[in-house]
Amino acid sequence: MAIPRSQRPRISLLSLGKNTQHWLRRTYIVLGIETSCDDTSVCLYDRYSPSAPPKLISSLTSSLDNKEFKGIVPTRALNHHQVHLAPLVCKLLRPPNAPQIIPELICVTRGPGMRGSLSVGVEFAKGLSLAWGIPMVGVHHMLAHLLTPRLLTNGSAPRFPFLSLLVSGGHTMLVLSASLLDHRILANTIDIAMGDAIDKSARELGLNGNMNGPELEKLVQRYEESVAAGENKALSKEEMTEVGIKVKLPMRPKPGRPQTAAFSFSSFVTMVKRGVAKKGGFTALSETEVQIIAKQIQDAIFDHAVDRITYTLSTVPREVVAGIQDFVCSGGVGSNLLLRKKLIDAFSNTVMNLHFPPPDLCTDNGRMIAWTGIEMWETAGLHSSYDIMPTAEWNLENILGDVDGWLREDRTEQNVRPSDIAA
Repeated sequence: MAIPRSQRPRISLLSLGKNTQHWLRRTYIVLGIETSCDDTSVCLYDRYSPSAPPKLISSLTSSLDNKEFKGIVPTRALNHHQVHLAPLVCKLLRPPNAPQIIPELICVTRGPGMRGSLSVGVEFAKGLSLAWGIPMVGVHHMLAHLLTPRLLTNGSAPRFPFLSLLVSGGHTMLVLSASLLDHRILANTIDIAMGDAIDKSARELGLNGNMNGPELEKLVQRYEESVAAGENKALSKEEMTEVGIKVKLPMRPKPGRPQTAAFSFSSFVTMVKRGVAKKGGFTALSETEVQIIAKQIQDAIFDHAVDRITYTLSTVPREVVAGIQDFVCSGGVGSNLLLRKKLIDAFSNTVMNLHFPPPDLCTDNGRMIAWTGIEMWETAGLHSSYDIMPTAEWNLENILGDVDGWLREDRTEQNVRPSDIAA
């Protein structure tokens, strides 16, 4: 029989003993754990000062090789986490020729993601939290991507409110963030995510790597380098269509059809599939043809994203947009240089400052989870109870209300402003 929520145990910091005394100084060691998909990633941060970004002690990641399976197999990902998580954390906490490190806060991805993968990280974090008598924070994965640039500035930039384009293999959304826990999704994908479309398009061109997005980007870069070197002729869009495939942007305005504040990427995969099939399959394509099609599809996907962002912002009340000074592009696809260039070209003339995390912070990583947990702990006084469950689907617009297990500490006597504590 399930235990009613009102009768479930709640572990407060007051019951955690002497290990909580460091909170009065706000200097502490943080363990970050990310296992939402197929990357096992952990890190240790030294929160040595409240006025400076935390210092990275160490960060380790083990990525599952999915080449043979042409995609992620959930059971393989779960097994990968079970095999690698404990050894990675052990390596973090026991550096050579140094004393063992005992963290004072654990931050772990609670969702969204693959339930089996998430459960490995969540249950492991619970065990460490209980054994060490320290609090843990269950973190929203997409919130972590959104907040990543703030890690580098100790939360000073971007400043709320700001916009974020979150682009990965599982999500594509434009988000307006008014505060740490107040987010509004302005546009979402109606079918598949941008990263998924890029990956599937790359497979239609014969790529079968572990990271097809970066491989497709390299194909485009090689073509552009060959044009710059005079080895290939620079082609117009019309000439590219003759050599490559026919590509058009979805959701463009038509008479009698209302505009929609949304993204749609599935049609790009269909365009590549049909275009390549007409040419006899990818094995019949020359190296240059493959590169040109890669350029066509990458350009079109990013042009569609910029087009949809521009339209969506035109639907937002002017007074709301006027208060936005920062724009973030984060998530795995956010490391693509062409996407960054198109966003800069489209929005650099606005009043918004554009923020792009370093490539190693765009992909799933424990560092963004650690920082998000730090923000939730220090700003909102939040941590998680021991009865939390991994959450495969978690609404970014309702972070606190969509799941249970939140605990809030009275931080008024600590070095945190009372006005920063969410109601």
